[in-house]
Parts: sequence; C-alpha cells; structure tokens
Amino acid sequence: MIRTSFFAVGLLLAATASASAAPLNALEQACAAQAASPFEVGFETTGLQVNEIDLERTVDACTTALGSGENDIRVAAWMARAYYAAGQFDEAYAFAKPAAEHDVPLGLYVAGVLLSNGEGVARDADLGFDLLMTAAEADFVPAFHAVAISLINGAGIDDDADAETALGLLQFAADEGFGPAATTLGQMYFEGVGVAKDDVESARLLRLAAHYGDAEGLHELAWYNEQGIGTAVDPVAAVDLYWAAIEQGSEQSMLNLAGLYLEGRGVAQDIDMAAELLARAAALGNVDAQQVLEMIANS
Repeated sequence: MIRTSFFAVGLLLAATASASAAPLNALEQACAAQAASPFEVGFETTGLQVNEIDLERTVDACTTALGSGENDIRVAAWMARAYYAAGQFDEAYAFAKPAAEHDVPLGLYVAGVLLSNGEGVARDADLGFDLLMTAAEADFVPAFHAVAISLINGAGIDDDADAETALGLLQFAADEGFGPAATTLGQMYFEGVGVAKDDVESARLLRLAAHYGDAEGLHELAWYNEQGIGTAVDPVAAVDLYWAAIEQGSEQSMLNLAGLYLEGRGVAQDIDMAAELLARAAALGNVDAQQVLEMIANS
C-alpha cells in the first residue's frame, strides 16, 4: 500500500490560503497529467479516466509538486482521486478534505462520495450530499450523477427521493459524456425505477455508456447481447463487449466471458482461455471464479 506523509502534506496545505486557479508550474502540470479528470476545466482532452490512473506514478509526481507553487490544494485533489481509484479510502479522504474545504470541485466530489458511502471516514450522508451539491453547482459533471444517486437512495435530503429530479440530473450528466450516468439510467429503465420499464431504451442507454467506455455499462450491454434483452441475442457481440469491459477493469466480465469460452458460445470453445480468465478474476478476490476453477480442475 502506497502512503504519503500526511504531517508534511498538512503543513504545505495549511499554507495555501485559497483554491484560486493560479497557473500551474511544470511540476504541478506533471501531477495533473497523472490524475486530473476530463471533467475539470482545462483538462477536457487530457484528463484520465479513473481506471487509467497509476497510483505510484501519481504519488511520485504529486508529492514532488507539493510546495513547488501556488496550487497545493489542487494537487491534493488529484492525490485524493488517485487514492480513491486505488481503493485506499483513508488516504483519499485525507487529501480530499482540505481540497473540499477550499471548494475545489474535484475535492468536493471525492470527499462527498466518501462521506456518502462511509469509505475512509464515518458515514455522514447529509454532509456528503451538501459537498456533492456544491460540486454540482460548480458544474463538475460527475457530481450530478452522485447527487442523483443520493436522491434515489434517499440520502442527504429530508423528503423521499425525487425520481424525476434524479432522472434529469442523470440525463444531463449522460449528455455531458459521463458514462456511469448513462449506465445508471439504463439500469433504471431495466428495473422500472422512476420510469416505465423499457428494455429497448435501457439497451440504448447502455450503448451510450459503452461508447463513453464505462466498464459497468460495457458489462451490462454484453449481458444484454448474451441474453437478448432489448436487442437480439448476439453472443459474438457479447464476447467483444466483455473483452472491452475487461480492458476497462470489469472483474465480473472475466467470469461471464469465461462461461462463454467454456460453452463455445460466440467464440470457439477454449478451456485454457476460460481458465485464464477465471484465474484473473479469482486473483482479484472473485469467489465464484475460484469455485469454477476448482470444478474445472476436478473434472
């Protein structure tokens, strides 16, 4: 697990009076290149998707950047995003908190998500919702998705979740290119949550999510093609989509694709490839994959 000296970082962050967007120096730019979001102003074409972030490179670049200029709070937000992507939530919150306190949209978003989920910090749905709302008010697109999820779950508000408002927020985020929002919309149409159940519309939205490269959207669309939900049964397309989802980090797609290789559906039967996929999923902690591997070994 990669850790950073929070004491030293705290001293540097305390010296930063505001989150005003001073020009980035070369070291700060190097940090941004490792973990900035494409939904941050100025990084629309250079920002990275979450699955593209390398924690070790980010920590090296951003630790070097801290104290080198006037953007330590923005550097902290990028560190928070990298730690969040790696599942190191304690560290993510340690960096997101000061960034949020200085109204950096990315910091508000990461801290809001962590507080809403109780990851790396005691769960505080109300505070998490407030931070996410502030990030959304700053036009940070992923925050619209997170606010919608909070509304659907009934967190952060006193009244019942307003499905119509949530749908509007999700549609806006999807239209702005945030893949997870399109995936969530697709799931809502599949389940009939807040809308009439519509498998065809669900499949259309998942195709949009897949276009944006969302791993969960790619996985769901692969399953739709495998099962014939909202579209014709097409196991060949399912194989391609599962591979695309795996490239984006989908563990469950490894298990599903292994099943297709075992059955020879949409692809030539290949027990060795199935075992390789199952081993990859099992190494990530997938219990089902480990059980299937044991069945293959004992057959």
